[in-house]
Amino acid sequence: MTDRIDASDKHRDELKSQQNGEWPIDWLRQTSPYINTHRGKTFVIWFGGDIFNASGFETLVHDLTLLSHLGVKLVLVHGMRLQVDKELQKRHISPVFNTTNSEKQQLRVTDADALTAIRSVISELRCQLESAFSVGLPNSPMSGAQISIASGNFIVAKPYGIRDGVDFQHTGEVRRIRKQSIQALLDAGMVVLLSPVGYSRTGDMFNLLSEDVAMHTAIGLGADKLMYLHQHGSAIDNSIREISVSDNPASLINPTGSDTNLQSLQTAIESSFKACRMGVGRSHIVDATQRDALLRELFTRDGSGLLIDSGDYDNIRVADPINVNDIIELITPLIEDGTLLPRTKQDLEREIRNFYIIEREGSVICCASLDNYGDSAELACLAVHPDFRASGKASDMLQHLVKLAKRQQCKTLFVLSTRSGDWFIEQGFQEDPQASIPTARRTANRRRSKIYTLALTD
Repeated sequence: MTDRIDASDKHRDELKSQQNGEWPIDWLRQTSPYINTHRGKTFVIWFGGDIFNASGFETLVHDLTLLSHLGVKLVLVHGMRLQVDKELQKRHISPVFNTTNSEKQQLRVTDADALTAIRSVISELRCQLESAFSVGLPNSPMSGAQISIASGNFIVAKPYGIRDGVDFQHTGEVRRIRKQSIQALLDAGMVVLLSPVGYSRTGDMFNLLSEDVAMHTAIGLGADKLMYLHQHGSAIDNSIREISVSDNPASLINPTGSDTNLQSLQTAIESSFKACRMGVGRSHIVDATQRDALLRELFTRDGSGLLIDSGDYDNIRVADPINVNDIIELITPLIEDGTLLPRTKQDLEREIRNFYIIEREGSVICCASLDNYGDSAELACLAVHPDFRASGKASDMLQHLVKLAKRQQCKTLFVLSTRSGDWFIEQGFQEDPQASIPTARRTANRRRSKIYTLALTD
């Protein structure tokens, strides 16, 4: 992933150096589908306390301001472990953590002194964020763009209690979020800021795990995205770009990587998986140390971080007439190099209900058609965007159409191909020159394509 990002940055710099001034327009055209997709959606974005002191803090505020002005509803959740530890050290108090057998993670034992430090830190961090969002970012593209930010007692908490003989005192767990209050502020165009503290019904204050607050908030709001901006460096295996909730989250950690707070990263990953299983659309782990990582993740096809798929991502569906131009754009290079049979716009409009597509953030990245001839069906016009040809989308589309052909009582699936025979054979097809296919298809085979068949058995 590093090589790809470095190349992307180099390409961007090259475009900037052009004197014709066209590169921002090209970038705008490329991002417009994402802008349209994200408008009106709810994102819960977590970042650790270390970001407050990082050189990229102002840039992060700039990017969040941009998202808000593009119509994204933002809930921000900040961490504060670093600041609380420093505050306790200033008071000559040693931080106390304990690991429970059930949770297997270090939690702060929040005694009265720690709770006093937490109150002080939260006040300081909230003021820092409110001030940053009020500046208007002079000498930047968002000059004059001010954001109203709201915080409050939106988290109802309960005590963590006594675990393995340890009294965690003022450490707590999220009981629920005040969904209606948060939603009302979001609908009013405000950014909602949540600190990792909550209050019980008796008014007691509890210190909460910030990653847990972000997860429960995303689940409670039914957020479209949960994003963890984590300074994880090489601790995540960069070769993994997408993963499903059905996969093993432990496989994401790079054993040779490094991270100063590996537990926080592991918590973020586990929280992302749980959130997706509980109805959140997508979760993202983004390396906050990389420049522009948040915007690249949201507004480029490849992204910059790790996407955790809830299972509803890249759904295959029947194409609509509105998708005709997208399909033409996808298949034109393959028509030009002779891989696919030429199709006009009129052809596609007439056959559009036979086409199936996979979309990514509003763009068609894979298409194929399925024509039913009774006992047999033809798979045709299978195309995948170049950026996704190694991602298994073609195989996903094939398996979907195989199941569909079976439901339509077809006994055989066939395909005519001049160049992709090896791939179809890998998928279980057999070359079958004598295959019984509809006469109209055999006589229309002007390119002398080879015939490959797949028996559709239960």
